[in-house]
Amino acid sequence: MTYGPKTLAGVVTQTSRKGFFGTAEPLFGAKWSASMDVMWTYAFGAHAGHSTEFLVAVICYTLFFSDGTWLDECAEWKAGWVCKVLAFNLACEVVFVGFWHWLTYVSAYAMKMQPFKFNPVNQYEIKRPESVGFIFSTTGHLQREVFYTTLGWLQSGLLQCTFMWLWASGRVPVYTDFFAHTAYSVFYLAAITYWREVHFYWAHRGMHPWWHIRNGLAQGDIGAFLYRYVHSLHHKSYNPGPWSGLSMHPVEHFLYYSCTWLPLVFTAHPLHFLYVKFHADIAPIGGHDGYDEPSANGDFHYLHHAKLECNYGVPFPVNLDAYFGTWIEWKDYKKNKDAAKDLIEREKEDPSM
Repeated sequence: MTYGPKTLAGVVTQTSRKGFFGTAEPLFGAKWSASMDVMWTYAFGAHAGHSTEFLVAVICYTLFFSDGTWLDECAEWKAGWVCKVLAFNLACEVVFVGFWHWLTYVSAYAMKMQPFKFNPVNQYEIKRPESVGFIFSTTGHLQREVFYTTLGWLQSGLLQCTFMWLWASGRVPVYTDFFAHTAYSVFYLAAITYWREVHFYWAHRGMHPWWHIRNGLAQGDIGAFLYRYVHSLHHKSYNPGPWSGLSMHPVEHFLYYSCTWLPLVFTAHPLHFLYVKFHADIAPIGGHDGYDEPSANGDFHYLHHAKLECNYGVPFPVNLDAYFGTWIEWKDYKKNKDAAKDLIEREKEDPSM
């Protein structure tokens, strides 16, 4: 479910690429034992898979933090620096989300990728199933997703502004020399990869019914209440695409981006905040693009979007869905859909479901 060289090479060639850099085979050979695969994933692969997010974080740090002037400039809210931060974030949205949508739904590669699409129906077009506009669709799905995704990037950008102000004004501690505490800095950075997935599971699971979809706040089911009035907007993208990842209600954006609040608990370098922020911004793009391998292969999350009360999280660093009995393998589901009937919770009264 990552957005990086491997997925880019896969879409362009329409063949599964095994190596991280889009090579046909793993860089260190094709014969790995199961234990070596696990070690590779936890020690390196999980972090390398999010190299795009880390690179954007480094670029953002270089632009806004590296010269140290932000400590004086951002101590007060001023339109100048706030607008620059928001502009950078919106530019990232256009570049990363826009590019992946173009590549997988508009470009010449899109038609070649059709055999790998989980749902072969083009969710963005009614009259012209062979193509889709860049920012317009006859179904209205794309316009909705672009609008709410943009709100998400704006909220994310405002979070960045908020922490820059909190740090610069001395309200929250920060350190600016990454290598002054090398071991702590590197450990903190590595832990973000695991933190993001654990946080996502609980934030997401909490917005689904805790007991039953028909319950609400009156019955003590806060999850059902949040699903009906907040999270159901995200599930209008039942056949997701790249713009679906952050197509959420602003309340859900607030809960989703609470993963960035780590510096309120553990003193951070700005790069730590930027990495977790851009991880939350960019990672959903590949996971929601609607394609199996050779693309990002977010099959388990596609299954969740197909209106099943299952697969709330990512099976890493621990498969919490398997632990709580809500995990369904996509390949198993395709073989025998009846096996998942007990987990199907359709809201019949909501035509948007």
